[in-house]
Amino acid sequence: MQEIREKYIERIYELKQKKGYVRATDLASLLNVKPSSVTEMLQKLAKEGYVHYEKYRVVDLTEKGLELALNLERRHQAIKKLLMHLGVSEGTADRDACVVEHILSEESIKKIQEFVEKI
Repeated sequence: MQEIREKYIERIYELKQKKGYVRATDLASLLNVKPSSVTEMLQKLAKEGYVHYEKYRVVDLTEKGLELALNLERRHQAIKKLLMHLGVSEGTADRDACVVEHILSEESIKKIQEFVEKI
């Protein structure tokens, strides 16, 4: 559930940066899932305090959601930078970082971030 939550938060943040607003249909299209699945998840995220969501309205991140999105972005960039430093192509490093960022411990992420700050 955590990984799914994080993917939604990331995509909401990404869409907001690109378009300036986010609709549930945009998320369904981007995530390649049914609109009803998006609605269900947005309701859960709203209950957890990550998003502002009302049916047929734009979706927005709360302060808590934005904080998580920015943390995930930092994690992603650190992992991507490490992989590229090791010789992995940018595209592959980006795709792999998308997967790994959700499963590594905070301790591992912190060490990666400390390392990539030095390179």
